Amino acid sequence: MQSEKKLERIHRNNSLYVILVTAGVLIGLIADLLYGLLPIAMLSGALGGMTLAFLIGISSGSKKVIASPETEHVWPVIEVSAEDVKKAVRAYSEKLPKGVYRTILVKEDNSIDAEQLAPFLKGLPSRKFYMSKETYDIFGEDEKEIAITIDKVQKAVDLYVKEHKEFPMLPYDPLNRVNYYQLLQAHCLDTKPEIELYITNYDGLVTHIKPKKNSTGN
Repeated sequence: MQSEKKLERIHRNNSLYVILVTAGVLIGLIADLLYGLLPIAMLSGALGGMTLAFLIGISSGSKKVIASPETEHVWPVIEVSAEDVKKAVRAYSEKLPKGVYRTILVKEDNSIDAEQLAPFLKGLPSRKFYMSKETYDIFGEDEKEIAITIDKVQKAVDLYVKEHKEFPMLPYDPLNRVNYYQLLQAHCLDTKPEIELYITNYDGLVTHIKPKKNSTGN
């Protein structure tokens, strides 16, 4: 059906193009006969007809780009878990071109753009979910502050490591807790977070999950 509509539109535009160019040539020919302008008027008329046909073609083409509300898919509101959203985000990221990351799903307030995930969830979540741009951890509405805190602390930890060549944590701490005092003293952090975060052995990423043992295996 779409192919038929496309062919119909092309045929209609081609017919219009021929009519307008022909009209331009005839107008130019009449001007030649009346005023003796030779081929100049005929050429001008032809060019005028071609230009008008081109402009009309652009105008009609631009109208087709705008999607009508009737053609947009209406997704149902559904109940989903954080795990469902994680799977949808993973599937979404696998479809992204090289060099584009899943963080394009995350809005300024760390909430996830549910409309982009709707095709993978087969619906729109009934509540908001939030994601850390630094670690990709996903949280529900009641834990959205954790996502924001993780991003803030992760950036501070990365800056500290870059400047001091070591992680901001106390020696022999079995939990590898982020030492906020060190980050504050180094001016990598402006305020102390209210939650404990821990440094993992995954490229120094931080987590809110308390480890059962030293994450480096020591």
